[in-house]
Amino acid sequence: MKTIRVKSIKPVGKNKVFDISVDKYENYILENGVVTHNSGLKYAASSIIYLSKRKEKEGTEVIGNIIHCKNYKSRLTKENALVDVKLTYKHGLDKYYGLLELGEEAGIFKKVSTRFEMPDGTKVFGKTINDDPEKYFTKEVLNKIDEHAKRKFSYGTEEE
Repeated sequence: MKTIRVKSIKPVGKNKVFDISVDKYENYILENGVVTHNSGLKYAASSIIYLSKRKEKEGTEVIGNIIHCKNYKSRLTKENALVDVKLTYKHGLDKYYGLLELGEEAGIFKKVSTRFEMPDGTKVFGKTINDDPEKYFTKEVLNKIDEHAKRKFSYGTEEE
């Protein structure tokens, strides 16, 4: 077995990442099985999403996490798009988290002072909507949010 000597180590950010390269060659796997070029993944992957999180609490008790997803690279959706998702220990992924803001952005809900005006004209607090989402996110509302999300996150959505 051949010995590989490290020629240099250069800092590339906050995390320790070792990107081994070999002069004159573009190989990603050395003859001893060592994979070179950690950065090669960013060229080969269809999607790269950076995740970070913050704790979700009720009072002082941690009940889950809000996961911040940044679409660094994608062949399917717009790059650098940001989405937050809520993952609780008790219920798992919250399928309604963030839809209120998307609905407001799409013009489905209108922010009036501290409340949201619903399509039928009633005004409701955001907490009330989030506490009983199935009542407010009807099939019609979800379809409109879906149309908006497709325009916001997909390539090729403008009319020619």
